[in-house]
Amino acid sequence: MNHNNTNSTIGTTFVNGWVDQPDGRGTIDIIWACFFTTFVATYTVLHLNLPAPKESAIRVFLRKAKWMTAAVVVPEVITASSFAQYISARNSVTTMKALGYNDWTMRHAFYLNMGGVWLRPRDSEPFPINAAQLHYLVEGKHIELPSLTTEEIWDRSKADTFAKLFACFQIGWLALECIGRAAQHMPITPLEIATVGFAIPSLATFLLWFSKPKDIEVPTFFDCLESTPELLARTSPPQFKWEQTPLDFIDTVNSPSFTSEIILKTEKWPGRTNFEGESKRIRNDVFALKYSILDQVFVGIVWVGYAAVHLSAWSFAFPTKVEQIAWRVACLTMTGSMVVFWATSNRRFYQLLGFLWPWKRKQFAKIVGERKKISATQILLGAFGFLAYLSARVCLIVLVFMALRKMPVGVFETVDWTRFFPHI
Repeated sequence: MNHNNTNSTIGTTFVNGWVDQPDGRGTIDIIWACFFTTFVATYTVLHLNLPAPKESAIRVFLRKAKWMTAAVVVPEVITASSFAQYISARNSVTTMKALGYNDWTMRHAFYLNMGGVWLRPRDSEPFPINAAQLHYLVEGKHIELPSLTTEEIWDRSKADTFAKLFACFQIGWLALECIGRAAQHMPITPLEIATVGFAIPSLATFLLWFSKPKDIEVPTFFDCLESTPELLARTSPPQFKWEQTPLDFIDTVNSPSFTSEIILKTEKWPGRTNFEGESKRIRNDVFALKYSILDQVFVGIVWVGYAAVHLSAWSFAFPTKVEQIAWRVACLTMTGSMVVFWATSNRRFYQLLGFLWPWKRKQFAKIVGERKKISATQILLGAFGFLAYLSARVCLIVLVFMALRKMPVGVFETVDWTRFFPHI
């Protein structure tokens, strides 16, 4: 093994600098395995909504690059987005089947919610509609539900099942290798721990977006015999100003979203402007807010689990004591912020507190009631908490790469898998 130079710190032998590939593994092997796993998982997990018509390829590429970066830096955001879209799709299946459309599936709902269907009113500009808006139009007999099969939708999708399975295999293999190293008391790099932690929200997102089409560029058009003014005259509330499409008010009533609950209901938000007529696509940052306690537990496990995986490196040997302490503080900050954010966003959490402290039940009940409307103050407090989390996340990323300059010599030894099987 080609060690540049070694030294010992508190009983741990370190290797300084770059290590070439020996009989075991070298620095490039560790970096390549982690980077390749992260890239494959990130690229295959993203199922973004349709772009706007005539949107440039560069703009579409930059949007995907932005979300890929978010998937690496803050993967919980992608999981939260996929979770919200899954809940919206599930609600759509329930409401459409209540109207007698038993062939309506999660794939249909995802396709609507990603901007796959545009309404083409008579003598008016077409615009995208989501599943809740389609339900409203069909229920009110404004349009007839056209025939749209799951096979037609999936034929337009560019989702690659093999690529998804390969990404899952790559993530699983890296996790298995870390487990094997831990079982044989071999050191693991912080980079590997960070990559394994990244696998938790990635696998959750794979599951949630399993039925969502991928990389569709051209939508399906549904014709409406009414013009947009006629449609709004019959359906839209007086003085309603829309933010994304003329049917935004349907979202506000039937399917709460990030846009309707945060932007439309924010009181006295400084500099707020109306974007009427500007949006030609359904954005990717729409978050549904109606979910059950089991849904909330699922998200809480994913969020806190991702942050807590980094705590497994609590006793790892870092190049310096300062870096080890910084790692611990960043891990606690990230995990704590996830717990607090999840708990304070969970209305049933306050109901549970009211049960445990009955003398404060009225106060907690008041909090639950007030959470129906989100104020600018709450958004600013949430932004502060998010910035604390983001700072901790960036700190961990920096520490991950700093640790590569000086690692324990055992890091470059490979797992002896034969030790896990009895000799015959």
